[in-house]
Amino acid sequence: MKKAVELQNVFFSYEKTEALEDTTDTARLKNASVSICEGEFLLVTGISGSGKSTLTKCINGLIPRFFEGTFSGGVYIHGQNISDWTIDKISHKAGSVFQSPKSQFFTDDVISELAFACENYGTARSEIIDRISEVCTLLQVQNLLFKRLEHLSNGEKQKIAIASALTLQANIIVLDEPSSNLDFHSIRILSEVLALLKQRGFTIIIAEHRLYYLKDLFDRVIYIKDGKIDAEYGAAEFKALKNAELNARGLRSVHLFKDGTLPLQPLFSARKTCERTAEAAAATNDLAQKRAEQNGDEVCRLSDISFSFNDGTEILNGIDLSLRKNEITALTGKNGAGKTTLAKILSGIYVPDSGTIRLNGKIVSEKERIEQTNFVMQDVEYQLFGPDVFSELLIGSGGIPDIKEKVADALKKLDLYDCKDAHPFSLSMGQKQRLIIAATYVRGCPVTILDEPTSGLDYGNMQKVGSLLREIARTSAVLVITHDFEFISTVCNRIVLLENTRITRDSMLGADDGTLEHSFSTL
Repeated sequence: MKKAVELQNVFFSYEKTEALEDTTDTARLKNASVSICEGEFLLVTGISGSGKSTLTKCINGLIPRFFEGTFSGGVYIHGQNISDWTIDKISHKAGSVFQSPKSQFFTDDVISELAFACENYGTARSEIIDRISEVCTLLQVQNLLFKRLEHLSNGEKQKIAIASALTLQANIIVLDEPSSNLDFHSIRILSEVLALLKQRGFTIIIAEHRLYYLKDLFDRVIYIKDGKIDAEYGAAEFKALKNAELNARGLRSVHLFKDGTLPLQPLFSARKTCERTAEAAAATNDLAQKRAEQNGDEVCRLSDISFSFNDGTEILNGIDLSLRKNEITALTGKNGAGKTTLAKILSGIYVPDSGTIRLNGKIVSEKERIEQTNFVMQDVEYQLFGPDVFSELLIGSGGIPDIKEKVADALKKLDLYDCKDAHPFSLSMGQKQRLIIAATYVRGCPVTILDEPTSGLDYGNMQKVGSLLREIARTSAVLVITHDFEFISTVCNRIVLLENTRITRDSMLGADDGTLEHSFSTL
């Protein structure tokens, strides 16, 4: 078969900064060679910081054009060396979907964004309209077509980023963790879209931590370790590996569900939720309350919280929620359900239209909530300010006893101590996430909120984050906004479902066998 993409002995080391001078090895790719055939579906996996994203950036030309460092070797698309190609020529051959969707947007609204690339290439207006219509139907995002990008949830932005890449009709699609911000239903749609693209003959290269939704799609898997291609697997060979074998290599599980399907129902069934009687809902809440009371003291209580945007769109209506010590509560729901909005209200960033929030029994203002809440944002780069990793954890830590020892301990717990002298922006996305989570541990607050903290985490680091959250939960209420059901099933002990502006389910999770089926069997 013809080769769509080929890397020959590609080496790339990110440029050292003053903060990185003491780092012995900053190379992210070390003489990597791989050939990808036309129409092949290649999964690139490995632990955080191993070089997965770096490999994708070499294919789409961002390395070495936009990321400074030392580059050698050759990258070929359809047999042609792309070293002299411009980015626009590469993007016409290889469409990209980045891990952070906002980094690839150029306009303010959805329809302009979808048309942007085609307009740059001089595509006829009628053809642009047809392409946008086809892609929006394919991704089921017609309802987003006339919205402003700033009003979309991060998961919705991810869908639009994928749609933008597809409108250009490149025959090679490069995706860097596209599921990171998607809800469970949207991941199923993504899986179906990728299957359709594969059927249509697209060459698909995807770097991912979450593997379960790809298990019936990939033709081949390459495992990157320390910047090198450490192993290659055929599809059958990789799927034959047991979860324990994958986890031992730092990889997420492939086999999450016994029957191989995603248990979307009844968890996201609005119909079934609406059919519940008031008595059944009250019984569920009473049971959750009794179980919660067994766990620990109440730290925070939200009562009758409602919130609407300035345009009148109602996001939250009559939210009642109690958070306690010794609980790690998963707040889940579809993209755009209002999960991040609720977190911003709790942390004092947004002011609710109505309702009260109590911390340790006292009604608190927005300013007090800001001071007493740790909030790990979905885009953690907004929270990085220090000149190096160690200094980052010292910010805002005045008065904490033995602070340097505590910082060192936090970095070791999350496998970041070897990066202590590195600049925070030189870290991989997963490492940045762990750094901000470490900061919450160091500072300590009555309430800790994490918004999609596992999108860049491999299995081993997911477990380390879970262990640290259990320590935090001893003295703090922990609320995790997440669509990561592997994380929920292994780390969280309570799940709250937000849909249609309300909390429709609130259930305690017991001990499980490591699969989501057991964890959610009563939902």
